[in-house]
Amino acid sequence: MASLIKLATKLAIVGGATVLVVNHEVFGANKYTQQIINEVRTKLPDTAEAFDQIPTKQELNNSLVESWNSGVQKTFKWIADAPTHTSQLVSSVSDKIKG
Repeated sequence: MASLIKLATKLAIVGGATVLVVNHEVFGANKYTQQIINEVRTKLPDTAEAFDQIPTKQELNNSLVESWNSGVQKTFKWIADAPTHTSQLVSSVSDKIKG
């Protein structure tokens, strides 16, 4: 019975959040998003911690740029090291064939 109440509570929270999102056009114009977040914070104070953990647009941008640059650097390092690895592979295979 306790698990049924727990499930019903979770469904009510998710349903309420969904209705709130749809009615307040959270994914609409950006100017309304901050107002809605503040409304949710006042109505559901337990959510404040979750909203505080959402990264800012600048933090997301910095993270994406760092990830992209890291990928580019690794790719070009692999390309630069490819001749060395290829010669080592050829040498290793040659040694195994010779015995």
